[in-house]
Amino acid sequence: MPGNPSVMKKHRQSEARRTRNRAAKSTIRTFTKKAVTAAEEGNFDAAVKYEKVVQSLVDKASKGSTMHKNAAARRKARLAARIRKMRDGAAA
Repeated sequence: MPGNPSVMKKHRQSEARRTRNRAAKSTIRTFTKKAVTAAEEGNFDAAVKYEKVVQSLVDKASKGSTMHKNAAARRKARLAARIRKMRDGAAA
């Protein structure tokens, strides 16, 4: 543990940011799994609802420094593609 007061404060700040970022990413992963599971079960209304929640969370994360904007766009696109592919497969 550093002894310098300014370094101690910086360490506290980085820990607080790290826990906040980890919680946000965990929530994104949780709702992504819920959306995919709902789509696999054929409940596409719920899947679309969860997809909108994921998109909102990802946009909020990319607005700050939690997630890079390109990574956010990639996550949203891949989730939408997975759900669309399952819906088209179920309809056929």
